[in-house]
Amino acid sequence: MTDAPTAFSRPTGFIRRSVSLVRHPPAALVALADQGVVSGFGFLSGIAAARLLGIAEFGHFAMILIVLGFAQALHNALITAPMMTLVGARSGVSTAYGATILAGAFLLCLPGAVFVVAALLIAGMSGETLLAACALMLAQNLQFTLRRLLFAKGRGVQALIMDSARAASFPLVALLIWLRHDVVGGNGFVWLLAATSFATCLPFVVAFGRPILHRPGCVQAGTVTRRHIPLARWLLPIVFITFVQEQLIWLMAGSTLGLEELGGLRAAQYLVGTVLLLLAATENVLPVAAARAHAEGGEAALRSYLLRTGVKLGVPIIAILALLAVPGEMWLRLIFGPEYAAYATCLRILSVSVVIVLARDLTANYFRAKQNTRVLFESLCVSMVVSLAVVVPLMRAGGVSGAAAAVGAGHLASLVYLVIAAWRSSCAVDPAFPRWGRLPRLPTRS
Repeated sequence: MTDAPTAFSRPTGFIRRSVSLVRHPPAALVALADQGVVSGFGFLSGIAAARLLGIAEFGHFAMILIVLGFAQALHNALITAPMMTLVGARSGVSTAYGATILAGAFLLCLPGAVFVVAALLIAGMSGETLLAACALMLAQNLQFTLRRLLFAKGRGVQALIMDSARAASFPLVALLIWLRHDVVGGNGFVWLLAATSFATCLPFVVAFGRPILHRPGCVQAGTVTRRHIPLARWLLPIVFITFVQEQLIWLMAGSTLGLEELGGLRAAQYLVGTVLLLLAATENVLPVAAARAHAEGGEAALRSYLLRTGVKLGVPIIAILALLAVPGEMWLRLIFGPEYAAYATCLRILSVSVVIVLARDLTANYFRAKQNTRVLFESLCVSMVVSLAVVVPLMRAGGVSGAAAAVGAGHLASLVYLVIAAWRSSCAVDPAFPRWGRLPRLPTRS
């Protein structure tokens, strides 16, 4: 008689734990799922654009996305990246801070629109293209800001619902328009992206913006700006440096070696991009957790957290990269076609670069948690200089593989710079770490 309750308690306990996991999933798992939805949507919508629009219209569409990507990076440097660090250090998002962040996102879209219009005018675009691009810039920046705000408030499931709704609604609306008009067009594709983004983030805009309607004084623009500037003043130039370091080298490879070579390199980047979503997902959680670890436990707790996180992230990432890189010819031939198999060397070089970037990002969060972003700026300056210095000889020696190696060399240089800076910082805080040029003195016997 006593065995019956025990027999039934196991499945009951399992069901209870399962229900609890569904109701309160781990933040890291939600962040990974959300980034998978966002990255997967971007990847599949790009393929859909290439299939539906044709090569000329797809080039038109790609040019818009490049400009918008740069505008979003500027938005992140000024708004969302400082916010994630400050939230971790202060343990929460107040109603006033959330409303101020949302208002700042709207206001920052004004200079963003000026940049988008100027850049696309230089590229020879005008009229409806400019309006569609500005609408998509505003929609994506708002959705990006709301995603980060929701994760910062511990409501990552709502961010996942918002992004999933956008990913699900876009193909349905695009299919209906295509069936009705038999054409979408480059500008129509951009308008669809903007409209579905607005529609799915509107409820959260209302939720975070409602306090502004009731109490306009809750917008503390001056206070928030003063808190963000010490972090953003170095993150902002990083955006320009990163753009020069990578995009300029890809442009050099395309103009010097030919578009076929650049196409092979882009195919390899697509495969590596499936792994980069793991790194991108950490931005929803890692900066906040690192800042909190430093605020609660100091230097030792911060180092311990980053080491544990490095192991947890590094093992699956290295395993996936090995699975992609070792049989690289097979994957490139299977997914993109037989002519791409010759670029497996690029895939292997880029895979090594991803591991370097993982280590660099973890080290960078050490300094972000301590609100010292100047070191990050300096490390990326080193990265840019090294990449530009070695790209020409490496391209002469290895073609497009040399261009990929030049970018990897820059990432490695910035990692070495950050590691040395972190070691020096640890020496200054913890006397157990020896200083430069000095060995710890051994105790003498009495």
